[in-house]
Amino acid sequence: MEIEKDLESAKKEKDHYEGVMKTKVFPDIKEAEDQYRVLEENRRENCRKASIICPETDIEALGDWDGSSPEQLSAQLSTLNHRLQNESQRYSESIDDLRMTYEKKEHKIQRRRQAYRSFREKLKVCHDALNLRWKKFHANKHDSKLQMTWKFNSHLGRKGISGSIKVDYEEKTLSVGVKMPQDASKSAVRDTRGLSGGERSFSTLCFALALHGMIEVPFRAMDEFDVFMDAVSRKISLETLVEFALREGSQWIFITPHDISAVKQDERIKKQQMAAPRS
Repeated sequence: MEIEKDLESAKKEKDHYEGVMKTKVFPDIKEAEDQYRVLEENRRENCRKASIICPETDIEALGDWDGSSPEQLSAQLSTLNHRLQNESQRYSESIDDLRMTYEKKEHKIQRRRQAYRSFREKLKVCHDALNLRWKKFHANKHDSKLQMTWKFNSHLGRKGISGSIKVDYEEKTLSVGVKMPQDASKSAVRDTRGLSGGERSFSTLCFALALHGMIEVPFRAMDEFDVFMDAVSRKISLETLVEFALREGSQWIFITPHDISAVKQDERIKKQQMAAPRS
């Protein structure tokens, strides 16, 4: 009986609340839904009208609303309109013309930037190639100096002489030193200016042959190369020159006022002797 009483009480409460929902809550909800539909229609209509004046994308591009009131926005708009009028008086072009000019300039700037990047890449390639060639040049000049010194000593060795060549690329100077076999100190190096005439001529000849051995030319000529030489130095010089010319294979022309009968015979060697001048 108590349970039936509780059940009956619960049914009465349920009927009461259902009546409240039907008489008060549901009508309020329906009225709110009707108001929502009306407001939604008004919003859509206002958005359509507003988009005619200013597209929605432009509004979105401005960012979030900063909290300005309509009066503040109106004041800002008036300021912008006043500035627009002043700028329009200063410049005769319209906004569309200025926008087109701006786009052309922007396109031109982009092309120049692209050309600049392309030139920078080409410049880097040229710079890397220059650095590589510069390294090869330093290596070649070092090797050339060693090769010339070796050839110079090779020719000097026919008379038991040794020498050295110093090249200063910064000062653009070249100096030749010679060690004579009769020197008491084997470390003594003489400058060519301190040598006798024959020794200087022979050293100069060896230096010239060292240079000739490093270059390629179709023909070469030497005039009075054996002046101030003694008989032994002249014989060695002639033999050295002839052997070098035959070995290199190029055409050589030797002019000397001395006797050339000691030069060996060869099918590639031609001797011509001019008649003595009349007194």
